Amino acid sequence: MKVAQENSGKTRKTSLLAVVILIMVLIVAFFAFSFYTKTFIFAEESKPITTEFTYPMEEITINLKDGEHYLKTKIALGYGLEKDQEVIKSKEIQLRDGIIRILRSKSMEEIMPVEKTDALKKEIKRQLNQCFDKEIITDVYITEFLIQ
Repeated sequence: MKVAQENSGKTRKTSLLAVVILIMVLIVAFFAFSFYTKTFIFAEESKPITTEFTYPMEEITINLKDGEHYLKTKIALGYGLEKDQEVIKSKEIQLRDGIIRILRSKSMEEIMPVEKTDALKKEIKRQLNQCFDKEIITDVYITEFLIQ
């Protein structure tokens, strides 16, 4: 009879220990997953960044792909946080180079129609944001656009 009680007590301790270990593993897995995805269930929901500020770029004059026309343009970059101005300023040469590469790869027919302007802006935005660790550029504004 004592042997049966001892076995029953050991079985309960083993079961309890297994449950505690399982709970600990689940907690560790939850925090590891949360850290990996950089979100916690109790974390504040991130708000989409809207354009609050603009950074005007210098005038750009380039030959278009067809070789018969040139484009003279000014572009301003929209960004959401004031602190990002210094980051944009420090990468201005790379940003300008990215814009020039995109524009030089286009022919007049690819950029002249008004309906193609939005696609061009999105392409520029996507290319420029690759210069940063996170998405800083929220909008691209074309403030001057002359093709000859």
